Amino acid sequence: MSTGTLPASTAEDARVSRTGSIKRSGSTWGFVLDIGRSNGRRQQVRKRGFRTRKDAQTALNDALAELQHGTYVRPRRITLESYLNDWLASLAIAGRRPTTIAGYRRLIRVHVSPALGHLELQQITAVDVDRFYAQLAAAGSPGGRGALSKSTIRKAHVLIGKALGDAERKGLLQRNVARLASPPSASSARAPEMKVWTPEQLRTFLDFVATDSHGSMLRLAALTGLRRAELCGLRWQDVDLDSARLVVRQAITTVDHEPTVGDVKSSRSRRVIDLDPMTVNVLRAQRKHQLEERLLGGSEWVDSGLVFSMPDGRGWHPDVITRAFARLVERSGLPRIRLHDLRHSHATHLLAAGTNVRVTSERLGHASVAFTLDVYGHVLPGQQADAAAAVAALVDG
Repeated sequence: MSTGTLPASTAEDARVSRTGSIKRSGSTWGFVLDIGRSNGRRQQVRKRGFRTRKDAQTALNDALAELQHGTYVRPRRITLESYLNDWLASLAIAGRRPTTIAGYRRLIRVHVSPALGHLELQQITAVDVDRFYAQLAAAGSPGGRGALSKSTIRKAHVLIGKALGDAERKGLLQRNVARLASPPSASSARAPEMKVWTPEQLRTFLDFVATDSHGSMLRLAALTGLRRAELCGLRWQDVDLDSARLVVRQAITTVDHEPTVGDVKSSRSRRVIDLDPMTVNVLRAQRKHQLEERLLGGSEWVDSGLVFSMPDGRGWHPDVITRAFARLVERSGLPRIRLHDLRHSHATHLLAAGTNVRVTSERLGHASVAFTLDVYGHVLPGQQADAAAAVAALVDG
């Protein structure tokens, strides 16, 4: 073993020669690095397998520089899959939403772990990550059903970026290589363009479902823009029919396909929504119908307190509502849209009617007015033309 090969012409070089050394082992080279003392014992890191003495020296110099700048990360033999399991557990402790964690868990299980899980956390490169994205785009995950959309690949990128970013912040990685990768751009990975019904089509649908068991819920969705989880979680205690308004305070989402009662999506989602007179009447009829079901159910009735419930009082599974809506749309003969597109339709109708963008954003519970403009800006060109004409009339007389 030789104690360093850096020239000892400077104090720094002398310090380097005492801190690290290189040696030959068979046909390859390696280095030993002193990284300090712990409990009075000398701590060393050894790394072997370099093809030449120069390669080992370069790696040693890099490690010494990192030590001197406080950026050195001690090698640890932990796979990405093992790290991600611990990372998911930490998200739960940190209070992340169960639906978010469930989505991450599925991405990891189905896509990330089969392709990258066996690699050591500290050995993953940006090239590995890019190769993973290319594999998903070409053929999907091993055992999967074919190529994945850019939106799904982008979600995988966001997950990997967050996970490796946390590893970097906690000193397990020197650099988050996901920042160097080339995922699909955010604009190219946007969800498919929304579909909306015209006011006339929506009126036709609401007339069609008026007597259906889900009719009152679907009218509320269409006339308020409530999300599916908010509809399923709405309680009578949060509805004031005399004042014609409701408060969004809780949501029922699905976590691993099981209904879960929890908080709303964000602080902006906790909001007050005014109701139109017809919707108030529909909700009054819904309450009367529910009371009749309660009498019929007797002791078997479950007092969930929910506005929309099954005949025994228990809340609806959100997925049941989605499937029921799809069947009703098909039977109605109207253009096919998703349940969430009722929310898009409401937003579009609000803006087309000249409603202030800020009011629309608050009614929908969006994170910001900028988000509302980004999603629904296509609805506004006509209003801008009207505004331009109005200003010109003032200036030109």
